[in-house]
Amino acid sequence: MLTHLSIKNLAVVSEVSIDIPEGMSVVTGETGVGKSLIVDGLALLLGQRADAGIIGQAGTSAEISAVFSIVGISAAETWLAARSLSAPDSEIIVRRVIRSDGPSRAFVNGSPITLTELKTLGQHLIDIHAQHEHQALLQRETQRQLLDDFADASALRFELRSSFEHWATLKKRQSELLAGQKDRDDRIGYLNYQLTELSALAIQPDEVDALDTELRQLSQIESSLSLIQEAIASLSQDDQGGLSALNRAKRALDQVQDPRLGATAQLLTQSVIQVEELNRDLEGFLVNHQANPERMHWIENRLQDIQDVARKHRCDPRTLPSLEADLAMELDELSDSDASVASMTDSIAAAEIEWQKLARKLSKKRRDTIKPLEQAVQNLLQKMGMSDAKLKIELTPTEGLNPLGHEDIRFLVTTNAGQAPQPLGKTASGGELSRISLAIQVATLGSQDVPTIVFDEVDVGIGGAVAETIGALLRKLGSASQVLVVTHLGQVAAQGHHHFSVHKQSGVSAITPLDATGSLEEIARMLSGTKITAQSRAHAQAMIDQARSNDA
Repeated sequence: MLTHLSIKNLAVVSEVSIDIPEGMSVVTGETGVGKSLIVDGLALLLGQRADAGIIGQAGTSAEISAVFSIVGISAAETWLAARSLSAPDSEIIVRRVIRSDGPSRAFVNGSPITLTELKTLGQHLIDIHAQHEHQALLQRETQRQLLDDFADASALRFELRSSFEHWATLKKRQSELLAGQKDRDDRIGYLNYQLTELSALAIQPDEVDALDTELRQLSQIESSLSLIQEAIASLSQDDQGGLSALNRAKRALDQVQDPRLGATAQLLTQSVIQVEELNRDLEGFLVNHQANPERMHWIENRLQDIQDVARKHRCDPRTLPSLEADLAMELDELSDSDASVASMTDSIAAAEIEWQKLARKLSKKRRDTIKPLEQAVQNLLQKMGMSDAKLKIELTPTEGLNPLGHEDIRFLVTTNAGQAPQPLGKTASGGELSRISLAIQVATLGSQDVPTIVFDEVDVGIGGAVAETIGALLRKLGSASQVLVVTHLGQVAAQGHHHFSVHKQSGVSAITPLDATGSLEEIARMLSGTKITAQSRAHAQAMIDQARSNDA
């Protein structure tokens, strides 16, 4: 809801700052004082293209700002959240600055936004019924929403949109899967080739380290055996060996009969025994540790095969077992993707069936609602002096799945007898379109999402009882929404819950809130002209009293 409006240096408005309450507020004033500049200011605030010519004489820029309460306006709250904009106490300040020396700028709570973003936000805050380009009613989306809301189909419409988005997500995923099918098939073939090679290799975890250790041991044994044989030969070689020499020395020393050499002879005897044991140990080692060149050759070939495969995969030979496991997992996942494509096809078919079911239900609700809404609007238009006006709601079938349903919706209108129905913006004048909008708003009372509705030119070319009817309808609308009406008719002004007067002094327009006395005087002036009489005051008071009595 609009709670405050400020306009600075816009055309003949020097500075205006007003609080706008709930209910129906009327704006009145003599011809030429700038009543519609308030509507123009709001239109600019909500994203209408600006011209530097509207900037006043008090500077090189014009500024319009407004405070909105967005309590309960879920669309506005969602818009803000999507842009990480906060709304302290559920209030936002929207501001637009129009400059003569550059492009205009727009802000929400001090953060800059684009003109496109401003227009989108504005559609959630205010619906202006004035010049054609400002009217949400001319937009197909608004017409569709009005019909669906009147049909009490808002929840069903949301379900349908969610169903479509689910279907679209599945279709996108299917396209991604199919787009990569050839690459996936090529990859599967290559993985099968690699895994066949790795399977044939049959490498085991830690096998490389175990083979390296065994090969080193076998190489060491072959070298050691040669040295041991040399040692044995040195010890036991016939008459040339060390053992033979020790035995000759022992026999010679045994023939010496000198007690002083007894210990020496004993030491020599022990040496012979130890060398004999050493020789036996070495010979036993040779028996138990034979060289195995065939095993060495097999290990060398095995390690070479492993190294060749590792080189192909550009990895360490020790990582081949884990690589084989990874490739097998990838192959399983890619093979599962074929099943995923088939499963996705089934899911898409199920999603389409669900969408079709919801779309048929929504279509029935729409078709069942068209006649009652057309008749309700026609009755209201007749009360507003448009006896030949008729609303026709046209449903045009659409192709394929979409978030909106089986049909496109368009509001057509006939304003004269015998005239073919035409789109709203092509056949109705500004005043007629405002009255048609009012009739639709009243007919769909309680179903609108936009909290503030502004009417300008709604009473052009009418008077008397028709004017009173329009005023009463506006007041009724104001009981459910905030309504701002610019009017030149006392019959309409008398219906307002609140009253603002626009006046001009020294070429500058200003706006003033009127109390009950001021409102009575202004309505009396509007009824009688420049000279206010007791009769016009009484007439004005009677209309005010009648408006209030209708609320009871």
